[in-house]
Amino acid sequence: SDSGYLQAILTQEILSEYCGSTFFSVGASVGLFGIPLSEYGTEEQKKIYLREVISGKKIGCLAVTEPDAGSDVSSITSTAKKIGSEYILNGQKTYITNAPICDYILALARIFDSEKKESGLTCFVFESNKKGVVRGKKLSKMGLKGSPTGELFFEEVRLNQENILGRPGKGFQMIMEAFNRERLSLAAYCVGTMAACLNDCIEFSKKRKSFGRPISKHQSVGFMLSDILVKYESARVVLHEASWMMDKFSNSKKSDSRMMHNGSPVDLTAKMATAKLLASTHAREVANLAVQIHGGAGFMDEYRVSRIYRDVKLAEIGGGTSEIQKQIIARSEKKRVK
Repeated sequence: SDSGYLQAILTQEILSEYCGSTFFSVGASVGLFGIPLSEYGTEEQKKIYLREVISGKKIGCLAVTEPDAGSDVSSITSTAKKIGSEYILNGQKTYITNAPICDYILALARIFDSEKKESGLTCFVFESNKKGVVRGKKLSKMGLKGSPTGELFFEEVRLNQENILGRPGKGFQMIMEAFNRERLSLAAYCVGTMAACLNDCIEFSKKRKSFGRPISKHQSVGFMLSDILVKYESARVVLHEASWMMDKFSNSKKSDSRMMHNGSPVDLTAKMATAKLLASTHAREVANLAVQIHGGAGFMDEYRVSRIYRDVKLAEIGGGTSEIQKQIIARSEKKRVK
């Protein structure tokens, strides 16, 4: 969309406030699959894959994570060996959102030529019903149960040049860009869940009575509501600033994503990592407070805060763990203080 990152983030906040599972499945299809297609795809690829995904008629997925390669994308072992005009794809992917239901796959693999020389990580886009694509089991999760997650196995999948997205060997850069955008989206998800928790807690604390008065009148509950509001507002401000920065600088040609703003360097990657780290940490804490305010009711599945408590943990893992975000931020600061 031409409306920019900030507008997209505001929309994602609203969606995630009501249903985290819908947010994740739509985000994986339109965002993680669709945006790389829109930026790097040929006109023919866009015609085949992108239009139907944007319309919602088809579902896409991004297949990067492997059993032994998560945040460390450079460690993936899936291979695409060039034989004549074809690429023979083999490998295994896991923890893939939409894997059990996807129509299209965007997969990352290492290209090898006929002499077994590696040409780097490359993205391939293809239909999920291709011969050799095997769906593994649908994974059972602690949360986000409405968003299907599963495994994908590639067994001698025959692809060709038309299935390569962008340039061969440039897949790592594309995936890093996708992960950066995902960090902003995950921060938006967290902000949306905090808004849901805040609203539910305010309503519940007005109606629930103890010792003859609404629990909202108790100082201890008031303190918890204050903590929720502060965490929500602070995460939202940082997220919106990072989104605004993306709109302002995303077309920059700076090689390391560092630009100047008000005389100071801006590292967009670190900004997005900061937004995700803060929002995911606060969202976990807010969900815990929300359950506490609800008391025994918060432990029951019929209350939304119970679901959010289980759902929101993924935000500290997906899109790069919190520890990875800290590494990104620390690396940026080391550059800044040189």
